[in-house]
This record gives sequence, C-alpha cells and structure tokens, in this order.
Amino acid sequence: MTPGLPNMQTRSLRTTTQRGFTLIELLVTVIVIGIVTAILAPVLGELLASQRQAYNEKHNLNNQLIAKGLSDFARNTSPTGRLPAPYTGGGYDNTIFNPGDATVEGAALTQALTQTGVQVNEINDDGTAARMVRVYQTITTPTIDIPLYFQSGPLVTLNYDFGALFLSQCSMGTASCNPTAATGIPGVSPALTSANFASYATTGTDGRVQFVSSLPVQKEMLARSTERLEKVRNVMLGYLRARQISAAAGDQTNWFPNQLGASAAGSLTGATPATNQGCRDGWYTLGTSTTILLTVGLAPEEFARTAWGGAIQYCRDYDPSGTGTANAPPHYGALRINKSVSTGAAPTAVAADNIVLTF
Repeated sequence: MTPGLPNMQTRSLRTTTQRGFTLIELLVTVIVIGIVTAILAPVLGELLASQRQAYNEKHNLNNQLIAKGLSDFARNTSPTGRLPAPYTGGGYDNTIFNPGDATVEGAALTQALTQTGVQVNEINDDGTAARMVRVYQTITTPTIDIPLYFQSGPLVTLNYDFGALFLSQCSMGTASCNPTAATGIPGVSPALTSANFASYATTGTDGRVQFVSSLPVQKEMLARSTERLEKVRNVMLGYLRARQISAAAGDQTNWFPNQLGASAAGSLTGATPATNQGCRDGWYTLGTSTTILLTVGLAPEEFARTAWGGAIQYCRDYDPSGTGTANAPPHYGALRINKSVSTGAAPTAVAADNIVLTF
C-alpha cells in the first residue's frame, strides 16, 4: 500500500458524503412540486368548499329545527302563544336559551329545543372550539287585524312575535363582535327592528337567516276561541228554545239564565242599554258567574275564557236599540270579548275596545 493512499480514500469518502443537491436537481424538485401543487390545488379547493358547504347546510338545518322548537314553546307552554325572549348571559349576547334556567318555562324551552334533535352544545353556538355564536333576535310589536271567523265577522287584533336566527362568524370570546357595538348583536348583520323585519337579511360573513313567527300559533288560538264562543252561543240559544217549546201557550218569559241559573232577572237588572253597550241586565263575567254555564251544561274551566285567558262576558237581555223594555220579547242574548284578543284582557267599558256577538 502506497503511503498516503488511505488519506486520499478518506478525503474522497468525505467529499462524497458532504455532496449537496445540484442546481439541476433543485430545479427538477421545484418543477415536480409545482406540478403536484397544480394537480392538487383544485382538489384541495373543492374539498375545502365541500367542507364549508356541509358546515353551512348543517347549521341552516339547525336553524330550522331550533325555529321549530321555539314555535313549539309558543304553542305548548306560553299562555299567550308568544316566543321566548333572547338570552344574554354566560358569555353570550342575543342567543337562544339559558341551559341553566330551572324555572318551569326554562325547563319547557330546553325540552322543546332538545326534542328537535339539535345537540345541546350546538344550540347557542356552532359546537366547535371556536364557538361561533348563534344569534336570535325578536320584535314583539307586530299586529294584524283579522276577521273573527277568518273569512267574516268583526275584526279582532292579534299581537305576535317575529324572530330571526342566524349563525355568526363571531367567536363567543371575541369582545369586539359579541356584541358588535354598532348593532348590539353578535356578527356583522344589522339589528332586527319593526322597520326592517319585512325585508331583513344577513350580511357579510354571517350565515343565512331563518325566520320564526308566533302568528300561526295566534291564529290557532283564535280558532279555538271562536269555537268556544260559538259553542256558548249555540247552547244558550238551544236552552232558550227548549224552554219556550215546553212553556205554556203565550208564555213570554226570558228563559236565558242569570247568575243563579234562573230565568228571572238577575242582580244586574236595570242597566241602561245606551250606556251599557246594549245590555239591560248588565254583563256577567262567565268565569265568575259560573252557574250560568253549569246551567246549560258547559264547563266554566273551558268556556268562560278565550284561549288567551281573556274573560268572556254574557248578557241575557240584549237590546242595542234601547227601544224595548226589560225582558220583553223577542229575547236576545249576547257575548262580548276584548277586541285585542291576544292580550288576554277582559272587555272594558269602552265600546270600541270590545266585539259583541248576539244570539
């Protein structure tokens, strides 16, 4: 072995080991990466778009289901058929519900929402680590005048609630947008008001809006109320006719019952029709003078009030013209309720506040 040869081999091996990429190899690598990126970019873009679409569709469906839960609460729990108020607390502003509310109404709302199938952790936000807030706004001022029998009859006023639901892209912990100072609600969309609710829409990054209204519930309650009123009218008239048929010839007694269930004039006799909305015998509140309904075979618990709890009042000697005398034939009775039926208020001494149904 020639002296110095091992050193040459060592240097050659060291040189080979430390050899880097050539310029050509680097160019080839960059070209390959570019080609792969060009091939995968549309696929990755489609994947991201697909994931975003699935996210949006999921929460649009959640909004629909939550809206149904809110409507079910108005239908089955609220005595006057109203939507629950938005919840602010626990780090949220204007969201759906308080999961810690142990009151009867709070528990009922929680049950109505969970029965929709939406996961509890996805009701007030999107359920991700970012916790994007779900926004719920309501206005309680809309009213509509509608015929008592929907197609005909005197007009009654229904008050109802109108709400808007959408998923914002505002994290629960972001103070700058939860709420946004300019609107008082999370996200970038405008606040819902009585001026814009008919054309309301979300803007920017906020998700699609889902509307909810208690008007259908109010109409259902109106239908139940008219059924009660018609039942009372028909039964009262049938009661009068049955006793007239069985009475002696020429008998002209006013057989409509008073508060004692008797046919004689009641304790409210002597009222002046001109100042008492056409009633000579005064107006009996059927929920107080329960004997009247019991006499004709109706349960006061059901037929003394409208579906909203408003008092139904009864007159056994109705004479709106004021030209007759007390209990003189022909005999007419009447019922009256407050025109603003959905408030659950009783009739008032102001004629314009009430509607009167005769029989």
